[in-house]
Amino acid sequence: MGRLSRIAGLASALVCAGLAIVAARAQTQDHQYSTTEIQAGSRLYGAQCALCHGNNGDGIAGVNLARQQFRRASSDDDIKNTITTGVAAAGMPSFRLQPAELDGLVAYIRSGFDASGAPFKVGNVARGQAIYDKDACAACHRVRGAGARTAPDLTDIGAIRQPSAIQRSLLTPTVAMLPINRPVRIVMRDGRTMRGRRLNEDTFTVQLIDENEKLVSLEKSDIREFEAGTASPMPSFAGKLSGDEIADLLAYLVSLRGL
Repeated sequence: MGRLSRIAGLASALVCAGLAIVAARAQTQDHQYSTTEIQAGSRLYGAQCALCHGNNGDGIAGVNLARQQFRRASSDDDIKNTITTGVAAAGMPSFRLQPAELDGLVAYIRSGFDASGAPFKVGNVARGQAIYDKDACAACHRVRGAGARTAPDLTDIGAIRQPSAIQRSLLTPTVAMLPINRPVRIVMRDGRTMRGRRLNEDTFTVQLIDENEKLVSLEKSDIREFEAGTASPMPSFAGKLSGDEIADLLAYLVSLRGL
């Protein structure tokens, strides 16, 4: 009976721990990070945290704050608790900060160390994925091997771009478009015309994903005309989705951090 009792107790503890993890993750959702918070957090980080964590947040092995890579934390409250209690085993002291100061540090970390302080709101990941599926984003984009290749792969978009930059892509895709992602039109010397997304370019060659999702590598000496478009083929979601829906879609995209 003693052994069964211990097993039951362990199972109960695991269930409670699982619920705690779910609750912690939920706390990262439906939160607005303001310019005031992000900029205040930036100043406080420089004064209190940069000496150990580095200006880019990657000064501690196994931790990259700008990319949301933590050893122990997952939710905003987890980050605050780590700051408040410290990590004695790792040599991190505790910090006695006001609630507004903690909010600022979290906002700066969640922004991906965005010095501009652009505000953004993170919604619900599950709702955001439903919006992604409903609006047929996979018709152009690819996530974890599923979807098309005519637009950039989003599998690790949450790790390589700041939330505010992703938000700009959703609302003003042409303004936010990276130069390498500009659509191209190429006319070869033999008369063939190709259209697609520029994938790479060097002094002598250019590679693109054409309209049929095929990788094409071309010698520049064989090209007669090369035109890089200035308008993104991606439609804007401004006016199409509500503010809360944009926040949900952003939450899903921010959650994509690679395989």
